[in-house]
Amino acid sequence: MLAESSMSDITFKKENTFCFDSESFRYLVALQSDVSFGYDEKTEYEHSWSTSVKESNRLIDYINIKLIVYRMENGWQSIKHAQFEISYMIRPILEAIRNILRNTILWNTTQSNQQIEQTSKPVSFNASRCRSCKGDPDEVGQFWILLTRSHEIQNNSSTCLCNLDQHVPIEYSLEYKCSNHTSTDFGKRMVDTLKCMYQASAIFSHFLIHTAFARKDDPFLTGFREMIAEETYLCTSKTPNDFNRLLLQELSDIENKYKQETQTMKSADARIDLPAIYELISIIGGICLVREQLVAVKKRHRMIIEQYEYEAQKI
Repeated sequence: MLAESSMSDITFKKENTFCFDSESFRYLVALQSDVSFGYDEKTEYEHSWSTSVKESNRLIDYINIKLIVYRMENGWQSIKHAQFEISYMIRPILEAIRNILRNTILWNTTQSNQQIEQTSKPVSFNASRCRSCKGDPDEVGQFWILLTRSHEIQNNSSTCLCNLDQHVPIEYSLEYKCSNHTSTDFGKRMVDTLKCMYQASAIFSHFLIHTAFARKDDPFLTGFREMIAEETYLCTSKTPNDFNRLLLQELSDIENKYKQETQTMKSADARIDLPAIYELISIIGGICLVREQLVAVKKRHRMIIEQYEYEAQKI
């Protein structure tokens, strides 16, 4: 039967075919949701897990002993992998744009060396952000900023009364403080970085929608609109709000420039090759404000892996 399922030059046989029991993975998910099990069920899942562990070890041995190393000159590149890389960068890019605008406004308005620093902190496994709850406003420098209020999702319920469909998962929370910079070309560098980032956002969006076919909506445009809604809320609920009003105007201008970029690419039916996307991912990921947030994303992914490993050890 295995031979009949073979594909082109890949022959299926017992030594290169591996069977994993999915029951054990469902058990891990159930443990995360505090589902209780009887003795017979637990015994069955333990047996399932033992089967998967045995097959995992056999697979690792097969890779180490039987397979020949294949070196890829440019690393692993695929449309699906690039899609995931971009999806992790959406919020870091948008938040970096907003904070660059804050510092640009400070530079142009006060002519001082004051700046707002943004730092990221990984959040817990089930953390999410509610689109309906506005968060806690905090005054940092001359700006009001909505701090991230993470909600825990447990057993299909959240810590707030809003509908679950209003909650989106988050990888990290953001914190802000005032500091001083010493660069003489601070303003010019921020303007150049800002242009690079919204143009890159348009390219990423075009790639996700028209090359990867990963989604129909524009995640960057959605993010711009959410930030504009937050700043509008702060302008109507907090005083003094002069700097937030300037930020609101700047965000609206950037949104318009972004839409012009995406429309131009769509009208030209632009085709973006994969190496160019990876190069752009590397460039944008190297920008300090973005890189710092991506580090928090990777730390949280590590936390999730360690949590699953811990649950597996309890079986």
